[in-house]
Amino acid sequence: MDRDWTSEDEQKFCKWLSKTCKVLEDSKSLRKDSYYDSEPPTTSMPLQLLTSDQSTSLPSEVILHILSYIPRITISQPTLHACTLVSRAWYAAALPILYHTPFVNGTNFKYFVRTACPSINAHVRENGLANLVRSLDMGNLVHDGSKSLTARILGRVKGGLEEFVAPQASFGISCLAALSKCQNLRHLDLSLISESVALSNLFHSICPLIHLKSFRFPRCSTYDTKSNFYIPTWPPNLEELHIAGGLHNESLLYFSTAPPSLRRLTISNCPNLSTVFINPILKLLGEQLLYLKINYHMPRLGPKALDDILSRLPNLQHLCIAVDFISEDFFVFADSLFPPHALRTLEIDSSETTMGGKFGIDRIWWSVSEGGLKNLRNVMVGKRLGWVDTKEGRSELMELHEMLEALGREDEERGEKLARPREAGVWVFGAPIG
Repeated sequence: MDRDWTSEDEQKFCKWLSKTCKVLEDSKSLRKDSYYDSEPPTTSMPLQLLTSDQSTSLPSEVILHILSYIPRITISQPTLHACTLVSRAWYAAALPILYHTPFVNGTNFKYFVRTACPSINAHVRENGLANLVRSLDMGNLVHDGSKSLTARILGRVKGGLEEFVAPQASFGISCLAALSKCQNLRHLDLSLISESVALSNLFHSICPLIHLKSFRFPRCSTYDTKSNFYIPTWPPNLEELHIAGGLHNESLLYFSTAPPSLRRLTISNCPNLSTVFINPILKLLGEQLLYLKINYHMPRLGPKALDDILSRLPNLQHLCIAVDFISEDFFVFADSLFPPHALRTLEIDSSETTMGGKFGIDRIWWSVSEGGLKNLRNVMVGKRLGWVDTKEGRSELMELHEMLEALGREDEERGEKLARPREAGVWVFGAPIG
């Protein structure tokens, strides 16, 4: 639906909306089924306030179009809450948007629970608000609530929940049963939880989630003796996996049955993992991975542990890797590949500022120009490499940037579209060179 209002009409509407909301707020009659940063009053709104102003009688399509201009960010919650107070039509249109992605924190969490997920003992009539929740991020909660309360919330919102970020302290093994019943989950983040969770219990809970696309592993997951008798089953449609935390090489059994749908893999901050774990996983997933990130804080990986990584991943398009684990031989292996590797984006970072001397910018330039990385179009460089600290380094980065831009333009002329055609070149922390 096109927006044909003039600026004068917009100003009139904004003045009218502000005036209406002020009248409703002055009446101190907020609805009980809208959570906010303070205690909801128990009085009901006079019906005449909702119907006296005929200007509130707009078609639902117009109201939805107006609401689409409100950003879906934390500070928009008061605005959406105010919109539910305009009229019954506005209430019906704004309420699903308000509860679609509730921004909960330590201040308003108890009001959200009291409104959307009241206790059965409270004898509150079911209002259906929990079924409106599609994305629930509890990552900002530390000591708010309890594990039983988190389980109760998951049990109430399970019908429509698609994204969930678990809280740090109030999520544990008692929540896994409720989590397994959230059949519509697409994105699950357990990376913040502090309680140790046995891998066998974790996999038993996530395997029924047939719609799950993205999963962030808990940082405190542990290997247990049940794994000797348990064949792990992954969600069948999983596409993205983030591994971090205290996993050991013995956990390899659980990842040997990863689904063929997996396309993106991130491994970082795993101090106990070595090539005993990494190499078999990359061999298993070699044909299917399109994105791989192996970050630092993995001391058991040697300085040349991943030099031949591209030869194992022929279809990889985006590689993010720390120079802690590669040397100049990384490009030697890449140059030996025929046909040239499919890699389009190379992101290089370092855990220390002294790592930039392991190889030079000219080595990347040669692999793109004459070697096995002729399909490379985006190079992202961490500032800690020190390449931007010298005039010579900045000059070499500029030359590489200009070459990649020229190759990107040639691709466009041949009809080959990049994933992000305007970003061909060299980038330092998201900022273009030059």
